[in-house]
Parts: sequence; C-alpha cells; structure tokens
Amino acid sequence: MSSTTPMWHRCWRPGWRPREHHEGSRAAARGASRRHLLPPDPAPRRRGRARGAGRAGDGARLALLPAAAGRAGGRRRHRRRDRAARARGHEEGGEPAGRRRDFGYADLVDDLDRAVTTLAARLPGAPIHLLGHSLGGQLAAVEAAARPERLAGLIHVASGTPYWRVFSPRMLAMTQLVPLIARLLGHFPGDRFGFAGREARTQMTDWARLARTGRFVFGRPRRDHGRAMASTALPVLSVSLEGDELAPPASVDDLAGRFPSAHVERVHLDPVAMGFAEVDHLRWARHPGVIVPTLTDWLARVHPRP
Repeated sequence: MSSTTPMWHRCWRPGWRPREHHEGSRAAARGASRRHLLPPDPAPRRRGRARGAGRAGDGARLALLPAAAGRAGGRRRHRRRDRAARARGHEEGGEPAGRRRDFGYADLVDDLDRAVTTLAARLPGAPIHLLGHSLGGQLAAVEAAARPERLAGLIHVASGTPYWRVFSPRMLAMTQLVPLIARLLGHFPGDRFGFAGREARTQMTDWARLARTGRFVFGRPRRDHGRAMASTALPVLSVSLEGDELAPPASVDDLAGRFPSAHVERVHLDPVAMGFAEVDHLRWARHPGVIVPTLTDWLARVHPRP
C-alpha cells in the first residue's frame, strides 16, 4: 500500500444514507456501508496546499477554517492546541468553564459562525471549507447545515457522533454520568478523567443528549438541527483512522450519514501502513502526511481545473 492509498474509499450519493441512525447495531452499520464500497479513482490528480488559505488544482484560493477540536487527554498535552483554537472556555488567560461561565453547543456554533464571517471578510470570494475534528466536526456539521450558502464544503477528520448504538450499551452508561458530574461540580473535569478537558456543564449535557438519543437537539428554545443537515447538499469529505477508538468507522459513518442530500466521500486511512505508527485520534494533526494528501486531492476535485 502506498503512502497515499486509503484502506477503503467510497462515495455516498444524494438520496442515500448508510442506515437509519435510530436503528441497528455497530455491525449492521458496517455491513450496510460495505455494500456501497467504491474503489479509488486511479486517475492522477493535482494537489494543492492545505493551509488556512492556499491554492488547489484550479488555482482558486481556498479557505480552510478549522472548527474547535475536541480534547481527550491530559491538560498539558493540549494546552498549545487550546491557545491556537481559542475555543470558548479554553482561551489563553480567559475564565475557564465553571459555575460562573457556562455554555453549550449553540454558543460554540455561534462562535464558529462568527469565525466564518470574519474569514469571509478577510478573503472575499474565496471558497470556504469548514474542517472539524472530534466534537468540532459536530459543530461544523451544524454550522454547515444552518448556513450552507456561505460554505463550499465540509470536512470531517476523526469526527463522529457519540451515539451509543454505534458504540455499545456501556457507552450509554458512561455518557450519561458525564452531565451528572458536571452539574455537581459546575463543570466537567475531563482533565482528571483523561477524557476531554475542563468543559462546560451545558456543553456536556448537549453531548450526552446526542449520545443518548442520536439527535442534534440543543439550544434555547431547543431545536432539532438534524432536519437542516438532511437537506444540505454541500460536498462532504469524511476521514476516519484505523485504530481510533474515540471515532471508529461506525461513529464516523453515523455523522456523515446525516447528510443524505450531499455527495459524501468517505475515506478510511491506516496510519501504521502509511508509516505513522504514533498517530492516533489526536496526534494526526502533528503529522500532516497522514491527512494532507487526501485533503488536497479532494479539494482539487471539488474545485476542478476549468
């Protein structure tokens, strides 16, 4: 296997979804997706640069806006990442999530929406693609569905849903403990549990509701964002990594499958086979050789040369 060849690659065409996310098991989801497996296109493609703004195949400027990334490890390891992303509650020198500072998915999506507005003003006319990792992919999905006219595409890397039916009953029990702890302490101390960071209680309540129901329902008043996702026709690239226990293929399929009206391209990569044995759910970002070839390849085809 070459360094740029995916383990598998498939496209989901508009009008089809891999499964109804309220039904079936993890095995059933895998079986359904395999029936739609397509081989990679062997034709050579031009590759561009995967940066904040760069050029791909047709020479057009492309703006890649990373959504807030989820954190799933020790505090020290992710401190630099938090400063760079400036995610709410993790700003350098800012007040952390706690009893006096609470926010949820709706607030984080609003933050992302403001970032899109800022980027569009700085790069007028540039196609904007949202790139989300982990929980950030969930936020990017909601933002893309709410305002698709402002975006040219949606990219998910190691990002799925925590819906327990694509994991296990144990996942259901674990996820429902999280908001209880958050309400008791005023925040969720993820850095003590080795999962996430110090997170806001409403954010973790929204996350736990998604894990329990499989539905993107949040905000005040509560709104079901799944309907907007189902009608969104943006190009979507969804990438999973072999051995990623936090975003396994069934979980990634579940998030990608919320876009039945879109042309979804699903790629599953094996970092070990590509020569990146140390890559996992988080550390892929430190090794651009894992993701960048797939990313630039897709961007060049979304924006083909005239």
